[in-house]
Amino acid sequence: MRRTFSVVLSLLLMMLVASCSGEPRAPVPKPLLVDGIRATSIGAEIAADCDIALEEAKAEFAALEAQTSDATVENIFGQYENVVETLTSVGDVWYLRSVHPDSAVRDAATRCSEKQSDFFSQIGLSRPYYNRIASIETSNLDAVERFMVEESLAAFRRSGVDKDEATRQNIRDLKSEITAIGNDFDKNIREDVRSVQVEPSELDGLPQDYIDAHPANDLGLVTITTDYPDLYPVMTYAKSDSLRKALRLQARSRGYPANKALLERLIAKRHELARMLGYESYAALSMDSQMIGSPVKAQAFLDSVGNALETPVQDELATMLARLRQDQPEAEVVQVWQSSYLQNLLRLEDYALNSQEVRTYFQYERVRDGIFTLTEDLFGVDIEPWDTPTWHEDVEAFQIKENGSLLGRFYMDNHPRPFKYQHAAHWTLRKGIKDKQIPMSGLAQNFPKGLMEHGQVETFLHEFGHLLHNMFASTQKWSPVAGMSMERDFVEAPSQMLEEWIWDYDTLSQFALNKQGETIPRSLVDKMVSARDLGRAIGTATQIYYANLSLNFYNRDPQSFDLDGLMRELEARYAAYPHVPGTYFYANFGHLNGYNSNYYTYQWSLAIATDLFSRFEKDGLRNSETADDFRRKILQAAGSKPASEFVADFLGREFNTDAYIRSLQNEHMRVIKPESDLQDL
Repeated sequence: MRRTFSVVLSLLLMMLVASCSGEPRAPVPKPLLVDGIRATSIGAEIAADCDIALEEAKAEFAALEAQTSDATVENIFGQYENVVETLTSVGDVWYLRSVHPDSAVRDAATRCSEKQSDFFSQIGLSRPYYNRIASIETSNLDAVERFMVEESLAAFRRSGVDKDEATRQNIRDLKSEITAIGNDFDKNIREDVRSVQVEPSELDGLPQDYIDAHPANDLGLVTITTDYPDLYPVMTYAKSDSLRKALRLQARSRGYPANKALLERLIAKRHELARMLGYESYAALSMDSQMIGSPVKAQAFLDSVGNALETPVQDELATMLARLRQDQPEAEVVQVWQSSYLQNLLRLEDYALNSQEVRTYFQYERVRDGIFTLTEDLFGVDIEPWDTPTWHEDVEAFQIKENGSLLGRFYMDNHPRPFKYQHAAHWTLRKGIKDKQIPMSGLAQNFPKGLMEHGQVETFLHEFGHLLHNMFASTQKWSPVAGMSMERDFVEAPSQMLEEWIWDYDTLSQFALNKQGETIPRSLVDKMVSARDLGRAIGTATQIYYANLSLNFYNRDPQSFDLDGLMRELEARYAAYPHVPGTYFYANFGHLNGYNSNYYTYQWSLAIATDLFSRFEKDGLRNSETADDFRRKILQAAGSKPASEFVADFLGREFNTDAYIRSLQNEHMRVIKPESDLQDL
């Protein structure tokens, strides 16, 4: 519920008095925060609330900087919690700017996110706050609080707190500019939806429900957009090579040319910031706080994966080219727009796996409920509807309870519409803090309301895994170590591990039903599993290319390269397919803003996930003791210690990447046709 201006002004006056006294205010007992997003607010209200909350937060932070009391965790981090709490009411702006249907709300949320980023930059450059933390005597602290203090001081030093005042102001200005450029970059991708128009006959091969959903216009033409629910069925099923090529060209040109200039500025400004902070490159700055540690180690890891893929990739390309030549005898190479289509043909012909049959068992609502049931079974919780306003009729809201007690709440905005975030992602709307604050999450995905591809089901569970991580990582007392505050190159690992359950028959049989109510046959799931690794080497090589693009755009002086030239060089070296003239992937690769140099994270965390899953493979996917161990030792650890330590706690040993790298070759070798299918053929 929004506060009145008079109440807020009164609070501000009281806080200003407190800041002048230099002493922290006595904490006032408050109920657990369990409210929701301000779904019905208009742009002007978002802007006003943002300014009020920021002024309140600045007053709280001034009180923190002016403290003269004993330097204790309770005094210093307790007061910082007040700063964070004042922004909770507008903490959802990062989500609203990506999902809200009202452009005025999206714009107001974007401006608010920029103001918040600037404020947090100011906090990170505050010498009084740094000095207060540095004065804390750590010898009597427990391990979590000692780790929090040490990591906070390290983050301050990375932010440039030790620089002179003029340099600190330059750093703050640079960070504000970087945020604004990144917001524009993301907005261009989100709002640049392109399309092609074709004759209805070009839809040959696509599922009937897809064809029915795309009627011809008055000119007799069908419009197909670059939105995911339009794009992926075309790439997988359309027999028309020209349609697939045309749509791929449009999809990989979104954001261009505007985002080329923005990305050049973004890279240049980040490099300038890194040099100002004493780092050789922005990649070095960005990886200094990660598990991997440095760009050199990141490159070595990516190279180790790439080297393992050389033979499997060539084998897969040869198989696909042979199949392509059955239809196009003159073909010399497989193009990227042919890949999914050829792989689907091979699944059908070599494994008797009909992907269109598979999708008939995955209706959106049943998939959603199945993921909820899996969560309830594994972790002993209950998921129920949450009656709260939303910003669009498609948005669903739920809450998670355990033994009747509320654990957290979340929104799912899971269907496409204009100007909405076009991929799939999780937002932490609020961290959970022990005995004080209930976590809240938001998903933004783009699934059809009807039948889903199995790959979309996998994506759903992946993003829901992030949501669960936020829900369960609420056992810590302090915000800096609560939620998903561990190293960022770990955060994908739990979600990637959970993807394995979507290949498990016992899991699928609970919700995968066709419209006749028939459960997906075990024989069909067996075929899906047998064909699972088809194209895996090529898919991983694509990820290695993306990771190298991310790393190499940020690990050098931006004056030493041009975007197009370096992209094509890296594409030729790492990608499985040749460059498609007229496409500009960097202009629509949103991770170049959000993950900057660190897209390697997906492969790195997949290596961790492979190791984590080894315990479930041994104990059983439905083993409640192992699931509880995973929840307690991995998810609930939050950022209370280095990720390598809680991974070792769960595994009983240190993790390594060897198992993952071996699997890229070994699993490729085990892809064979089931004997029954060989006989049928």
